[in-house]
Amino acid sequence: MAGGAVLRTVEVSNQHKQSYGTGCLIAPGLVLTAHHVALPGDGSVVTVRDTASADFTEAAVVWQSPELDAVLLKADRALVGAGMGVVRWGELVCDYPGYRPVCSMTGFPKAMRRRASSRSEQYVDDLKTVEGTIAPHTGSRSQLYGLEVDGAVPTEVKNWQGLSGAGVFCNGVLIGLTRLVDRQWDRILMVLPLSHLLAADGFTSAVTAHTGMPPRLQPADLRPLMDNAPDPTLSSTYLLDPRSQVTDLTGVRELLQRIEQWCKGTDRIAVATVTGLGGTGKSRLVTEVLQRLTTAPGNQRPWSGGFLADHPSHTDYQVLAAASYPLFLAVDLAETRLSQIRDLMAALAASHDGAAVRVLLLARGHDTWWPALRRHLRTRNVSPAGQAFTLTPDDALDSQSPEDIYVEAKAAFARRIRLLQQAGHGDDTWPDRVVADAPRLYGAGIEHAARQPVIYHHIAALADVLAHANPEFALKDHPMEVLLANEVEYVRRVAEARLPGTVDDQLLRTLVTAQFLAGARTARDGRAAVRAGFDVHHRGYGITAPPDARQLAALDDVLTAAYPATDGAHWGAVGEPLAAAWLAEVETDSGEEFIEAFLQHDSLATEQRHQTLSTVARTAHDQPGLAAGAHRAVAADPECLLLLAAQTVTAELGTDHARQWLAGLEHAVADRAADPYADPDTYQWATSLISEVQERTAADRDDLEELIGAPLAQEPDPPEPPAPEPGSTAPAPDAHPARVKPQVGWLIRYVVGVLGLGHLTLVAAVPAAAALSTSIGDDGWVLWFLVPLNVFMHLTVASVFGGRQLGTVLFAWIVPLLTIGLTTSSAFMVDRPWPAGWPPQWLLWPTLFAFGLTALTFAWRFEFGQLPDTRRPTVSEDLPG
Repeated sequence: MAGGAVLRTVEVSNQHKQSYGTGCLIAPGLVLTAHHVALPGDGSVVTVRDTASADFTEAAVVWQSPELDAVLLKADRALVGAGMGVVRWGELVCDYPGYRPVCSMTGFPKAMRRRASSRSEQYVDDLKTVEGTIAPHTGSRSQLYGLEVDGAVPTEVKNWQGLSGAGVFCNGVLIGLTRLVDRQWDRILMVLPLSHLLAADGFTSAVTAHTGMPPRLQPADLRPLMDNAPDPTLSSTYLLDPRSQVTDLTGVRELLQRIEQWCKGTDRIAVATVTGLGGTGKSRLVTEVLQRLTTAPGNQRPWSGGFLADHPSHTDYQVLAAASYPLFLAVDLAETRLSQIRDLMAALAASHDGAAVRVLLLARGHDTWWPALRRHLRTRNVSPAGQAFTLTPDDALDSQSPEDIYVEAKAAFARRIRLLQQAGHGDDTWPDRVVADAPRLYGAGIEHAARQPVIYHHIAALADVLAHANPEFALKDHPMEVLLANEVEYVRRVAEARLPGTVDDQLLRTLVTAQFLAGARTARDGRAAVRAGFDVHHRGYGITAPPDARQLAALDDVLTAAYPATDGAHWGAVGEPLAAAWLAEVETDSGEEFIEAFLQHDSLATEQRHQTLSTVARTAHDQPGLAAGAHRAVAADPECLLLLAAQTVTAELGTDHARQWLAGLEHAVADRAADPYADPDTYQWATSLISEVQERTAADRDDLEELIGAPLAQEPDPPEPPAPEPGSTAPAPDAHPARVKPQVGWLIRYVVGVLGLGHLTLVAAVPAAAALSTSIGDDGWVLWFLVPLNVFMHLTVASVFGGRQLGTVLFAWIVPLLTIGLTTSSAFMVDRPWPAGWPPQWLLWPTLFAFGLTALTFAWRFEFGQLPDTRRPTVSEDLPG
């Protein structure tokens, strides 16, 4: 947080009026500061300097308000703040003492003025970061935030001078402008909230013209819980993202009014759902509702809110119950996030002393999950019975024709692209011929198009704008191919700035697809997805040249930079429907093997496999051919993937689609069961489980979760599976360890098997040789008992370790050492001279027996596989979720 404030800090000077202070970089070359610091006008020159520059640069005024004591300055973006992204705008909406985030500002107060050197008479103004907290009610009547400073403060109030104009940040979001010092309180600085600036005439349009992105307030103190709008880029993903608000919302006037009326009801907490096909505008509808609520006319209390993050940085949802403003929260893909929704609503119901909260759930359908969730909330008195709104493709056309939507969208895309170019987002690959009246190449005949989701009209409009600006794109046959070509160019530009040498477009396309499929909540998950995507892309070329760790890290950096996270995750992803089309291309180019190989890669975490199955199942609704790869992957490793697949399709798909998915999975399992290497017990269990799931799904029974378990809960950062407590009888997390027999080649099995048999022969021969020694004595016959004892102990260790995962149990370490020690003792009893030049016996024998025992253990594992749980659950018993 403080690091972001430092990078955005600039010095502001007006030498003519002997004024000096601090400013905040809004974007490259664009500086926000206090009016009494810049003092523009009367022929004076205002100059600015960022922390990376040696010289001041002249700046011009693009907006000012003496009443608000604020001014917006424009300087050369190459000299001031080059490479800096557009700032996020926010406000404080909650007063929850248990989670009051730290706010910070960085500037040049007079108290930090220092000599340039010990003998120099020249002084320099040094940086100082001030941190503290803001209770939103402090200064509410004066319409200013009161920041209570933590740490050291100047001995005199005048030594704060120079800090005025500094930006105040909370969770990396700019929330205000430092204006003055409260002389009555030595630890309170008064801050102008940004909401006053956004409401001022001309400010929003000035920021938009110079950044390419209209400023929108977001709840800064809730940012760890929220999914934010993407950063502006010249990518197809950004231009189509509904949170970018590039195109206007069309139609749905009646639905908008109904949702607004529901929001303004008398209930303190309420939940409802909006269902509709992908691309009908559900997310865009949410942004429109939120914009209307946050710009309430007159003296009505404004609302705040946004999209709830899929991977929040923390899950203390009770902070939402302490909101000073009414909150409107949307949960996208709600059918995949039921556990999170239950936790959210339980926290709101347990403690709610703030303003009203409305939770709107977005999904493609509600016939499977919504009735059960509504019963769950009703029985726990969490929320009144929620409403269910439906959004159809025809709703977007209730007042406009496809022709109108296409024309307006084309003008909107051209306008936003020009703004992005003016803000410095373009490069020499983008010519200046972006026009709203681009020829109709992909939008020809759209006035006669059948009624379909509005996204298809937007795709045609954007394709025509891009094809006119980039003539090479006009050679594509389909509008989606144009959008993908533009996305490739965007990713390539990011990669060229971060990767040395040539850039492999095909590899980047595969990795972006892997990023979309598996996601990554943590850096560790990111490394796993990159490794899996890299290996699958090069599948079939062996491991003679494994990827360098630095190469994988660089590829991870490219993906993170191209699609930064908008919530608490490690990265974001390419947006739908681009991702679905890209996935279909990658799957086709791989010979229909990418999804199958990717799902089975060892590096993926369980949640990443779950997300991959969920993504494929959802995408396969429009791309049916994608399901086959997932079916084959599940059939190849049912003990790892079958329960995840069953949980996914039954919880997230409609009943008919779930039955189709399960039928395809049943055929794939039957085909795999015919393989000679397939384990009969495993596939009999898998077949029975699928049949039972199909039966319960068709009958819409409520006990399905008892059979397959609940979908994975959304954890902030899943730790490694803990070891069992001493004396605990709880089963291991994986009740069905994966068999390895079908995964090992015949040559390796043969070599290891020969080594294992040779080891058994040696184990028997050593005590036999000791017993045959002539110098043992009359009782030498007793040594013959060591022959079966040694063989028995080595076979026991091999069977136990080859058949089960024993973890860190003490037995797992002592028994093999005792076995090797006993056999070594037998070798010491052999009464034969030791050859000269050989290693000493105390080193050679334990080494040979340890190596042989390892070979015998793996030979057992390769032949018999890891043994399943001795009590295999039947389909009528509870299975691990």
